[in-house]
Amino acid sequence: MTTTSTVLLAAGALALLLGAAIPGWDTGTAPKRAVKRRIYWGGAIIGAVLLFAGGLPDLQSSVAFVAAAAILMIGFAYFRTPHIKIAGQIRSADPRNREPDPPPRRG
Repeated sequence: MTTTSTVLLAAGALALLLGAAIPGWDTGTAPKRAVKRRIYWGGAIIGAVLLFAGGLPDLQSSVAFVAAAAILMIGFAYFRTPHIKIAGQIRSADPRNREPDPPPRRG
């Protein structure tokens, strides 16, 4: 494994962790949960791209890294968070996380 691959894999793992760890905040147009959802999935996408690049030139390793990251991020989002929102409906294993997003705070 080259140094470049190691750095890309570490950066990808860091992006996944930061996407999950950075808290959301209220804005004038979006509630805290919506902002956190965007941070989470942004970190997941950036992390997946970096993991894919870190696995190259071995395409099989690259696909395996991305598949593992996708399974972990989607599984965590479904079982522990309200971060999966499809067609305006939040999908989650926990009924408390299925409640709609609160309106954004003004002020």
